[in-house]
Amino acid sequence: MDNNILIYFLLAIAPGLIWLLYFLRSDKLPEPKLQIIKIFVYGLIITIPAAFIEMVLIQHLDLAKLDITTNTIVHYIFIIGLIEELAKYAIVRFFILKHSCMDEPIDVALYMIISALGFATLENILVFSDPNMIQLAGSPIYLATVRFIGPTLLHAMCSGLIGCFIALSFYLLRFRWLMVSIGFTLAICLHGLFDFYIQLGIMDSATEAEKTYPLLILIIITAATSILLKEIRKIKSICKI
Repeated sequence: MDNNILIYFLLAIAPGLIWLLYFLRSDKLPEPKLQIIKIFVYGLIITIPAAFIEMVLIQHLDLAKLDITTNTIVHYIFIIGLIEELAKYAIVRFFILKHSCMDEPIDVALYMIISALGFATLENILVFSDPNMIQLAGSPIYLATVRFIGPTLLHAMCSGLIGCFIALSFYLLRFRWLMVSIGFTLAICLHGLFDFYIQLGIMDSATEAEKTYPLLILIIITAATSILLKEIRKIKSICKI
């Protein structure tokens, strides 16, 4: 039993750590290790209050007896998507954004991704602590794989997208708030839609097309964020953060 717990723990943290190493290797000017660890851990910790707030709001939403369409939009966009993206951003905003290590525009997006991977890692630990989730997946390795290419990557890409638009906002000062608003809106909506279709896909009533929507959303946001990251790397460090 103890061996299973250790294996499950390692499988739970593996997706976040693998993606973390991948993104750090793409940074031409390596970030201070202490700052990386700090933001990752803070991202992990912020998951707890974020989950509590979501739980309370969802309970109140259910009591409101809204129609199914309004309930779905509020649940996935204005509760899950909004709270989780704001939580991950809050870590960067209050703990690293004004730090001297922010010496490149790309650093904003990178630290947003680090915060997101911390957030996703605790989510993964909570998922692996639920025997029903492992049973539903069929095997712990399959569950870890799904979490690696699914929710963990989604968290990183959504936060990375916000970070890219924030970086652009520091460079394009005239359109600063527009850039920030676009970044948050896209990330929150795509995050909410992904979670909605993941839940829908579990149901027997879901069509085969609906089951492919999470993958399509993930491809779209990964492609968009990757393109923006590539372009922002070309921007010289002349913007004021």
